[in-house]
This record gives sequence, structure tokens and C-alpha cells, in this order.
Amino acid sequence: MKVLGEKAKRRKGMVRVRGGYSDVSGISPCNNILQTDEFDDATRVQINNLLFKMLGLVFDHENGVFQATDGMQNISHSFCENLLNDVLCQSTILREGSYFNWRLVYENRISVVITDAEYNEVLDILQYICEWVENRLYDRFKGSFFNAFNSLFEREYVGYRFVDRKIVSITDKNETQSIEDASIVPFDGCRAHIKKAIGFIADRENKDYKNSIKESISAVESICEVIVGKNKATLNDALRIIEKKGTVIHPALNQAFQKLYAYTSDQGGIRHSDGMFESNVTFEEAKFMLVSCSAFINYLIAEYGKGSK
Repeated sequence: MKVLGEKAKRRKGMVRVRGGYSDVSGISPCNNILQTDEFDDATRVQINNLLFKMLGLVFDHENGVFQATDGMQNISHSFCENLLNDVLCQSTILREGSYFNWRLVYENRISVVITDAEYNEVLDILQYICEWVENRLYDRFKGSFFNAFNSLFEREYVGYRFVDRKIVSITDKNETQSIEDASIVPFDGCRAHIKKAIGFIADRENKDYKNSIKESISAVESICEVIVGKNKATLNDALRIIEKKGTVIHPALNQAFQKLYAYTSDQGGIRHSDGMFESNVTFEEAKFMLVSCSAFINYLIAEYGKGSK
């Protein structure tokens, strides 16, 4: 049995299923943190597969997709030549009459970058390729690359988007740190709600932004109940009691969170099954609520801690 155990330790993971046995049991949990400073292997594979597929759709049908205004006879050859020269700093010298084969260049150059390079270089080459191709597409195809990768980034929980043709960050380290801090607070109920909110927004197979928002605001209510010492206290009631106990909350901040709570609780809001449909709730809304509620939880704990000393 000892030999078998040692052999198992040397085995490399080959299967990754979000929501599968390994994920749920915690043996090999899938990533549920917004990817900013690194991309996991699954995400790199998805980027690689999608980029190859998109380039195949245009380069394998060049005459019907690309504008011919620049007079280029073989646009996929020009793409490879520009990429090798401008991005990868490699020789573009060919024998007379020869052309670059975009599939070979993809396999030997582009795919290697996406698989092995630093995350920022993956974004660099991806932005260059998408911009290069989009600049030459007929109007009816324009935006297709940007839209496809924005959908992938959302699905894979990547902290970047194409905005006005450029890749930009949709979060920062302070926001990420607020979420991480709230997910390890020493209060079981609050911590559980935050982790559920993260899970709903990060689940690549079954995203649920509506329930992520529910869990985010429930986490705030939970910490308020702990501080107030009263079960089932609403956020508005809890805020008033907290202030009576000596925690000074700026009126503007108090009002802002009451409005956020109202957003989730009014007749057509998130909490009512007959209200907002899941498709109406965006990633940006769910992320905003998760970041805001996490920051507010950390703030309340810190302020209450000062008054309890």
C-alpha cells in the first residue's frame, strides 16, 4: 500500500471538472479567485483553442471575410510576417515565391506563448492579433474577436476585458484583497455567505450572478447580527444599533449601504423570485456587490473592534 501511495503522489492531474467530485470534495478544488496575475492551465487552453478557431474562420476563407483595400494578395501571410517581425522579433526571411503558413506559425509560435509565457505576454499577443485581424475585417464581422474573448474572459473568471479595442483590467489588487479578507473572517455565517457569493460568480459551468448578490448582502446582514447580538436583524436596523453602540458610520456611507440593500430588497429586486431575471443581472453588478459588501464587512469588523477595546 505504501508503494501505491507513493505512485499516486507522482501522478499528474489529467481531469478537471468544475462541480465534479474532486472539486466538491476539496481534493483538487477548481480555481474560484478572479484571475489577474496568472492564468491557470484550463484558461490558457481555452484561450488557445478559441484563438485558433477564430483565426481559422477568417484565414481559411480570406476572400469572403477580409477587406481588399490594402491590396494584399495573401493576408494570412502578411499576418504571420507582421506578427513575427513586430511581436516575436524573429526572422521573416523566406525563399522567393514562398509564403508563411499561418497554421504552422500558430503551432510553433503563438501556441507556445499562450501556453508557457507570463500572463501579461499572453494578453499582449492576444490584443495584437485581435486588433490586427479586426482592422481588416468587413464591417459585418467587426467586433467578433473582441466579443468572443470577452465572453471567454467572463466564463473563465478572468479579470480583464476588451474595452474600446484594448484589454483593460476590470479590478485591482485592493478589490481582490477586500474579498479575500472577508472570506476568512472569524464568523462562520458571514464567511459562508461570502464564499457562496464567490462560488456563484466564479462557477464556470453554472454562473449565478443573482444568487451571488443575495449571498453578498446576506454576508453583511450576518456580520451585523453578530455585532448587534440579534438574529434576523435587517441591515437598516443593524446599522442603527451599531451606531448606538458607538461605531460612527459616516452618514453618506450609511445611506449608500441602505440604498444598496434597497436595491436587493424592493418589490422587483434581486431577492424576489418574481422580480429580476437571472439574465438581467450582469457580472459587473455581481462583482460590484461582492467587492462593496466585502469592504463593508471588513470596515464594520475593524470599527466595532475599536469600540470593544
